[in-house]
Amino acid sequence: MVPIRRLPVPGLSNCRDLGGYAAADGVTRFGVFLRSEAPCGLPEAGAQYLRQWGLGETIDLRGEAEIAWRPSALEGVLPYRKISLSGGAETFEQKNLPQGPFSWDKVYIKRAREHSDWVRDVVTACCEAQTPVLYHCTTGKDRTGIISCCLLGAVGVSREDIAADYCLSMVYLQEMFEGMRTGRLTIRKEPSNFEPYVFETPFTAMAAFYDFFTEEYGGIPAYLRKIGVSDAALARLREKFVEPALS
Repeated sequence: MVPIRRLPVPGLSNCRDLGGYAAADGVTRFGVFLRSEAPCGLPEAGAQYLRQWGLGETIDLRGEAEIAWRPSALEGVLPYRKISLSGGAETFEQKNLPQGPFSWDKVYIKRAREHSDWVRDVVTACCEAQTPVLYHCTTGKDRTGIISCCLLGAVGVSREDIAADYCLSMVYLQEMFEGMRTGRLTIRKEPSNFEPYVFETPFTAMAAFYDFFTEEYGGIPAYLRKIGVSDAALARLREKFVEPALS
């Protein structure tokens, strides 16, 4: 397998491998985890690329309404599972947003606190997967960003690298964002008028989210243990996701 960070998958613009980051006692291995936007309307060439790459399963982080409106093109092609946030937390209704001025770190922290069962279930599924996994939400930046932060942080990837990885979505999703702005792409059945922050992935947001784990739990591994991710699952994660660095 050629180690490529951003995969040129036909039909996807934000499909990225989590390999190649310095971790504790090594480097993250390519070919273990992919993150992306939702693979909806994926052409056969895109599905074929992912099969040939070696993808074994997909985890869809979207809610039921999102999935019903834009089904995954990989369901029925590869093993597929849904692990959705509960209570409509993926929506931008006021009841699901933190108090005060909007900032993405507040949203992520609220989800990490109030939906720790969802974080536990997704991270555990990723840890225990026997084949390479693609996990995604709608745009591949927010729910996907939370899980990426937890997976990378669990094996000791730095705050700066985790935040830098998150920032890339704002670059790669420009075509999708333009479609959402103009109405050419509708991501849910209900009409949507998007605030500018919907299209942002600021470094400061993911850095502050990482700091939340450090300040309140002593780090991401401690948070994951606290919410019920087992030591055995974290050991499996490290075994498959971290390889020795070149000496």
